[in-house]
Amino acid sequence: MTNEKRSWILLILLSLIWGSSFILMKKSMVPVGDETVMGPYQVGSLRIFFAGLVLMPIALRHLKYLKTEVFWWLLLVGTAGNLIPALLFTLAETKINSSLAGVLNMGTSFFVVLIGVVIYKSKPSRAQLAGLIMGAFGLYQILKVQLDFESGTLLYASFVLVATFCYGVGLTTIKFKLNTVSPVVITSLSFFIITFPALAIGLYTDAFTPIMNHPDGLTSLGYLIVLSVLGTAFAVFIFTKLVSISSHIFATGVTYLIPVVAVFIGQFTGEKFDLYNLIWVAVILIGVYLMNKKRASVANKTV
Repeated sequence: MTNEKRSWILLILLSLIWGSSFILMKKSMVPVGDETVMGPYQVGSLRIFFAGLVLMPIALRHLKYLKTEVFWWLLLVGTAGNLIPALLFTLAETKINSSLAGVLNMGTSFFVVLIGVVIYKSKPSRAQLAGLIMGAFGLYQILKVQLDFESGTLLYASFVLVATFCYGVGLTTIKFKLNTVSPVVITSLSFFIITFPALAIGLYTDAFTPIMNHPDGLTSLGYLIVLSVLGTAFAVFIFTKLVSISSHIFATGVTYLIPVVAVFIGQFTGEKFDLYNLIWVAVILIGVYLMNKKRASVANKTV
């Protein structure tokens, strides 16, 4: 199978997994009705901790690769690419719905290009730039409709944008600084490094108490485990593999497809999202297609 086909398969799979992660974050905090069981920092920290536990056996087998020359890059990937966004997304979803969080996640693409150009001198093609501009226009149109700037929603939406900047830092670090390291090593060791800081945050915020004492604590834990294992540990491994076989710009196309899944799941669970915005989602999807144009000649090579 060519890298191009593999890239598209991984991209679609990730879109389905990460597109459902936003509602799982919301449900981990508020699993039944409107009563909050866990706070955003509790969910965010335990999400990383549980994912780290799942990956721990793999990490222990690869500790020999945790050398000084890659440690700091792995720390950056783990912290900026996973720990900080996990905390910021759950914090944002205390005020904005999961559909909007999924749409705002598209900001990752713009930050990846910006970081690639400014720091790594990696210039996008004209087609990729056109795709990014179309994506930005579609995102702006959706934000105009969905955000209530007078109710303080903008502040919480900005938390998502900061998280997407962190994602951009993590992604470009993988592509330009860890491109010779296998996806298994990057994923397992970056989580190994941040597992214990995540546990410390969880203990500091008393994250285990609501799970054990609240009537809906086990329900919340169920959503959180699915989020941690499938939406974090497994998904990050797939994403790291995607980055290794495609361009860093194409890999961010997943952030344009995620909202499609997030919006439909949000509609199914009763969240408010103007279906008129699907027009702009279509514009964004065309942008994803254009973002892959540069890879056509390279992606046809087989592994």
